[in-house]
Amino acid sequence: RVEGAASRTRRRRKASALASAMTASLCWARPKGGAWVLAERTESGDVILPDGRTLDTLETAAHNVSHTLNWDDPTCMDDLHEAPLLDLLRRRFQQGTIYTWAGPDVLLSVNPFRTIPRLYDLPDGWRRAATAAAERKSSSTPPHVFSVAERAWRSVLSAAGTPQALVCNGESGAGKTEACRQMLRFIAHASADCRAVSAAAGGAKEEASKLEDAVLNTTCVLEAFGNARTKHNHNSSRFGKLTCLGVTPHGKGGVVSSCSFRTLLLERSRVAGQAAGERSFHVFYWLLEARGLDPDSYAMLGGTARSPAPPAATEAADTIYAASEEEAEGEAAEGRPEMDAKLAGGAEGEAAESEAAPGDTIADDPIAGGTDDGEVKTEAGEAAPSSELAVVEAALAALGFSAADVAGVWSTLLGLLELGNVAFIAPGGEGDSVRSEGGGSSLVEEAAPLERAAEALGVPAAKLQKALTMRTHTALAGRGSSSQIPLSPSEAAEARDALTRHLYQHLFDFLVLRLNAHLAPPSSGGKGGEEARSLMLLDIVGFEDVGSNSLEQLLINYANEALHHLFLRHVFRGFSDEALASVLGDASRIDNRCCVALIDAPPKGLLHILDHQCRAPQGSETAFCLSATQKHEEDPFFTVPKLSRDCSHDASSAFIVRHFAADVLYTSGGCLESNNDTLVGGSHWLRASTEPLVTELFEEDKAVAGTFSSVGGRFAANLKELMARLRSTQTHFVRCMKSNGGALPHTFDAPYVRSRLRAAGSLTALRFERRLQRGDVVAEAPSSSPQQPPLPPSPQRKIATENRKPPTSASPPAPARQAPPAPSPTSPAQPKSPSPPPPPP
Repeated sequence: RVEGAASRTRRRRKASALASAMTASLCWARPKGGAWVLAERTESGDVILPDGRTLDTLETAAHNVSHTLNWDDPTCMDDLHEAPLLDLLRRRFQQGTIYTWAGPDVLLSVNPFRTIPRLYDLPDGWRRAATAAAERKSSSTPPHVFSVAERAWRSVLSAAGTPQALVCNGESGAGKTEACRQMLRFIAHASADCRAVSAAAGGAKEEASKLEDAVLNTTCVLEAFGNARTKHNHNSSRFGKLTCLGVTPHGKGGVVSSCSFRTLLLERSRVAGQAAGERSFHVFYWLLEARGLDPDSYAMLGGTARSPAPPAATEAADTIYAASEEEAEGEAAEGRPEMDAKLAGGAEGEAAESEAAPGDTIADDPIAGGTDDGEVKTEAGEAAPSSELAVVEAALAALGFSAADVAGVWSTLLGLLELGNVAFIAPGGEGDSVRSEGGGSSLVEEAAPLERAAEALGVPAAKLQKALTMRTHTALAGRGSSSQIPLSPSEAAEARDALTRHLYQHLFDFLVLRLNAHLAPPSSGGKGGEEARSLMLLDIVGFEDVGSNSLEQLLINYANEALHHLFLRHVFRGFSDEALASVLGDASRIDNRCCVALIDAPPKGLLHILDHQCRAPQGSETAFCLSATQKHEEDPFFTVPKLSRDCSHDASSAFIVRHFAADVLYTSGGCLESNNDTLVGGSHWLRASTEPLVTELFEEDKAVAGTFSSVGGRFAANLKELMARLRSTQTHFVRCMKSNGGALPHTFDAPYVRSRLRAAGSLTALRFERRLQRGDVVAEAPSSSPQQPPLPPSPQRKIATENRKPPTSASPPAPARQAPPAPSPTSPAQPKSPSPPPPPP
């Protein structure tokens, strides 16, 4: 037995020595165009890949033992670079851990495109994790969107009461909507818990919980009217949403006392038509399913057949058609987004199947409309029906919409669908023609769709026909006399599409306005009280390149550029360009101020050039492209395509903007029309509608026919206002990315994730934060700055720090940011005042 023990001891020592030798001989290697792998370096210097190959063209990087540990925060690693970061994300991804810290106030989220059981358990699952962290004497919670929400919640309720902002950004389909939804759910749960604990009377809890329920019910409504299926995501948000919560200290915690929404850039062009493989907004399909109608009967939804006469537009809500279980299962098999699954657990909400179709499902906890069991709760507390449209109706009813309001909304949507079926032919064409006033104008090919659309909108068919086939021209000189100009069939079709877009935009704005009115704080009745503190959540359309990109994609990517600039300024705040260059190399490579200015800076910004062409009498899309090329030919963020076998565009029809995420080609087709937010026939005739809802939609629309109203200019002004609000807050970022480009479950595509990390600047930010933690670079953070101060080091960072210091000394907290060296006379000095940094040019 003694010899056996000695033999085992020798074997253990030999194995330990072998492991140490192997670790010392390991390195990271990446073949050209491949992924980083752990390879072995021989004594002769050769690098042997895991498959036994030895290649001459290899990129190598150092490896150390800290690269093999499962860090919650990669900044704890020694010698951090992209190889161990990708390996860490891959290992965590395979374990079902999709969240990773990237510094004190930045969370990385990798979309797994599958359900992860109990990922969003409330309250038990989260409390178990928090308790486990406390038992480990952890000074920080595990990486999770709930941790981000908890930090913001604690900060807004602190003595300082600094305004907080939670910003989710990333490319389309990366999981931003789900992240925002879950953080809002956590905040609502924390608020409801506080109310329940401090309630003094028996009925107080029920009354107090209504606001939290209402806040969560709005998710159901806004996603029904503002989300759609795209090629990359089955429930993609097609608008930007800023949720503004008013938080009031209450007892030992706080409560949500008010809520309002601000929306940005609804993709209303999707109403008139969609790209191949994509769909319009969810609500259209759910409404047709409930009425027993076929989407293929409507041209606006990609159909070719003419629609049958629909049921009465004022049909009562309780006669909604209920699909059979067999039909529901069939629709689910075809990939149709169902409400229960959509609101349950998809990152940007998709089917709740473990092998989901493209749509980023990352949870299996249904919260349709805000309750833990997947049911919308009405004012009386009863469970709503389970069909998609019934869930939306129950949410609308709980949010204060009357049955007449809901019937008006459905009538307007059916009218839009019928309007899309109105076709036009030139005079003398065949068909059931109805001649318009004015002689040579276009003819309506079939009268029935026009009459049904007019009936649903509450206007005479003749007025609707005139608005579609005649253009009102107002003279600029004299007394402003106007004349009627006939439209060709193609022009009439454009006028029809413009009207459908306009109507849907006004309907969406009406819903948001009513939601805000319902969620507004009640009057204090002169009692006074503490003013509510601000907590905001931002979910905006992700960076896009859909192949055929136009004005809407330019505005979407412009917003993402502005958010990326906000992120960079947040991470590198307090450092001059010279100081950054000394640490990171060329600091200009991580700054996108010039790209933002390329789009919005007057007078040469792309949006200003487009507005000029819209106002010019002979303005054209070709002139827009040529003018942009002339003014920005020396701009490094701007270039033009060249005609080739793979590209049919040149400088007269397209241009390329070098965004932070990718180079995107934009075509000019339809830009002038999309940038003009007025109707050719005006909107005065809609204010005379017999339908109360239609009249209300256009009550404030005083636009004069033929005048120009810039969509891009208004969006730029709203975006700058949004950025100013965010700069005045303590900002927390959730950086979302996809695990692969094909939306495949259980697939971590390392080269794809590497490209996303580089494009988003996440790796640069991590390396900078790492050097900051080590004390290699320091800067001073003003104590009164609204930006988040560094948090205490986590236990993992403390261990890493102790490994570099004598064991007798306690691990100190993260070093304070001290002032960097003074910049040279040629480098602009950064402001040291506590005021937020200036907006992009």
